[in-house]
Amino acid sequence: MDLSAIPYLLISRELDFGFSTEKVFLCLCLLDHLVLGVGLSRDEAMRHMVTELERKYDGNLEETDDDDGFELDSFRPN
Repeated sequence: MDLSAIPYLLISRELDFGFSTEKVFLCLCLLDHLVLGVGLSRDEAMRHMVTELERKYDGNLEETDDDDGFELDSFRPN
């Protein structure tokens, strides 16, 4: 699977540490919700998410044949 095609959700939150406020970014993989990247910048959070994906799947992010009975050609817009 092409890593640039993985859907993700990127959010940011400001955390108050008492002495300072830091902006933290969270990058959640939408294919595997157990994979999360956290960082102080968008790029860092995304990089950590990809690293976690590669670690979890041993770098074998290949497309699998899902036999769920649906084909993309069978759908049409309303």
